[in-house]
Amino acid sequence: MVKMIQLSVYLEDRPGELASFIKLLMDNKIFIRALTVAKTSEYGLILALVDDPEKCINLLEEKDFLISTTEVIAVRLNNHPDALYEIPKTLGENEINIDYFYSTLVKDESMLILRVEDTIIEEAVDILEKTGFTIVER
Repeated sequence: MVKMIQLSVYLEDRPGELASFIKLLMDNKIFIRALTVAKTSEYGLILALVDDPEKCINLLEEKDFLISTTEVIAVRLNNHPDALYEIPKTLGENEINIDYFYSTLVKDESMLILRVEDTIIEEAVDILEKTGFTIVER
């Protein structure tokens, strides 16, 4: 099964925390493939895909970061102009609900990162592959 491990990292909501987090990864030669940041009333939440999730998890746990992991699907967009519409349309027509998604561009490769329920992640991957989308491996 082709899935990616997304890290959810909780940061204190104060200036400089995000920069410190990114620098920590850079200093440890962990490449960020996708990143989105959200703010709640209590903390900052980072959702990240990295090139070496195990190394990153070990580093963050060692540094006492509060983290969790989630399996997500990374779909290569291949400069397909309708992909942001076609992917949720295809999954919706197959009764698969998307919890959230975000996109990224890495080395001229654009991807849509999406989260569906764990119980149907394999079904979602199969449907997307059958309709011509390429799933990106870690």
